[in-house]
Amino acid sequence: MNDDFDPLRELRPDRVRPDDPGDPTVLSRERERLMSTIDHARTEPAVDRSVPDVYPRLAYRDERAALEYLVRVFQFVENREARMEAGDGWHDSLLAWLHLGNGVVMIGRENADVHMIHSPLERGLTTVQMMVNVHDVEAHYAHAVEQGANITMELEDAFYGERRYEATDLEGHRWHFAESFDAIRARGGDAPEA
Repeated sequence: MNDDFDPLRELRPDRVRPDDPGDPTVLSRERERLMSTIDHARTEPAVDRSVPDVYPRLAYRDERAALEYLVRVFQFVENREARMEAGDGWHDSLLAWLHLGNGVVMIGRENADVHMIHSPLERGLTTVQMMVNVHDVEAHYAHAVEQGANITMELEDAFYGERRYEATDLEGHRWHFAESFDAIRARGGDAPEA
């Protein structure tokens, strides 16, 4: 049966080379050729992966005190190269990016005029709970308690497979720190089977 598609069928790549070349070097060479074609076809711009595509910005009345607290009590690490400070002596402000593991949170002054974000102190209630996975949740908890953290949920095992505790920072943001049972067992700790 000869039809209009025969010229197209003749162009099929599976008919250019045998279906089963049988030689691993041929397969390897063709794979490399294909992969180099794919790599050259990409035109993705360079992307800075030091900050994830989505991360929260938390508002504080006193962002400098919050920065000191989050680093000292919850063991965040500030990316000092990313810090932005502005001020004219009257409206001094700071934006800081804090890392813990592969997570990032940005903190800054509350800003009702432009961004319409508020400290929990302004509203009188917590509006967000930050979920943070940590390595060795027991040690993290002990450090936070030693540093005077406001613990709002004691360290406990959750039925869904993690050990967790919660604390509220100096302006009322709620922090949920946890480690999965699997991660606890992997580091040699004792955790129930989920």
